[in-house]
Amino acid sequence: MAVRVKLRLEARRGGRAAETSALVNTGFEADTPQLLVPRRLASELGLWSPPEDAFIVEVGTAGGL
Repeated sequence: MAVRVKLRLEARRGGRAAETSALVNTGFEADTPQLLVPRRLASELGLWSPPEDAFIVEVGTAGGL
């Protein structure tokens, strides 16, 4: 069973912060600790911004777009 926890994320620069929820114990594994956040939240915290030449590609899969 997946468990949701509340997280407070703080950017190292700029003093920006946000509270969000995260899924833990979902059964997925990785070799290193990972925190995946939505693109919009990463942009708001100043953690990531898309390259100027970026574009969106939608791909149909068995699970949907």
